Amino acid sequence: MNDLGEAILAHYEEYLGDFIGADPYSNEDKTVQLLGFDKAVKDCLLFATLGLSNYSDDIDNCCEIIMATDDDYDNCAEVFMNSVFYVLSNQMKFGRGVLIEGADSIVEGFSKKHNKSAVYFSTVYMLPEDFSSIEDECNFYMGFFVSKQEAEYIKQYGCEKFEDLLEQNNIDVIDLNRPSVI
Repeated sequence: MNDLGEAILAHYEEYLGDFIGADPYSNEDKTVQLLGFDKAVKDCLLFATLGLSNYSDDIDNCCEIIMATDDDYDNCAEVFMNSVFYVLSNQMKFGRGVLIEGADSIVEGFSKKHNKSAVYFSTVYMLPEDFSSIEDECNFYMGFFVSKQEAEYIKQYGCEKFEDLLEQNNIDVIDLNRPSVI
């Protein structure tokens, strides 16, 4: 692990506690680990990438991503990491407002079971503000699942209006089975 990787892991452990497991995910030439933290958010499993920052040139952002979920951990991890690799494989400019659709193409029946069809990425607002970056070296983002209606809203009105809507309605984005805000 390089110095930045060690700094990211220390950052995670400071804010999220000890991780309970790590699984490597890879495609032809890239590997990103998925760490699991069970004490960071009450009654949830929080996933965190480790190694995405190694590919900052590909996505124009030195960053890592977290996602907390309260249900269906294995399938959420698969959809989340496939979304991360979609960003990498397509060398998308990554940041707040990125939307990756197609959860059912990763886990059949996912959207029917949870009424969520996409992963949306935003700034981290569920943890202390200090968590959001390591100085000027690495940024942290959070992903969460959105419904088909919410995905369409994001595409039509943008991330700012969508996140305002979530805030106005006090939506818990960690609740995988929450009703759509739209």
